[in-house]
Amino acid sequence: MSTTQTYQYPKPLAVVLGKRAALFLFIGVLGFLLVKIVGPVLQTGPEYVVEAAVSGIPLLIAAGCAVSALALAVVHRARHKAV
Repeated sequence: MSTTQTYQYPKPLAVVLGKRAALFLFIGVLGFLLVKIVGPVLQTGPEYVVEAAVSGIPLLIAAGCAVSALALAVVHRARHKAV
């Protein structure tokens, strides 16, 4: 990651993954709410498939990013305690 100013530095991977987890969680919740608002208007069977795709996939990505960020933080702390 290139920076243009001397005080800027790349953020640790755990921080980046945590921010991405928050972003995808926000997208998933917004998608879920959108489907719950628009869904009753449609009243069709494919609503559940659309709901799963719109809210489920971002929530799974958010969970993966959060678990990865936690694992990286634990490994980082363990390495610094060992030194």
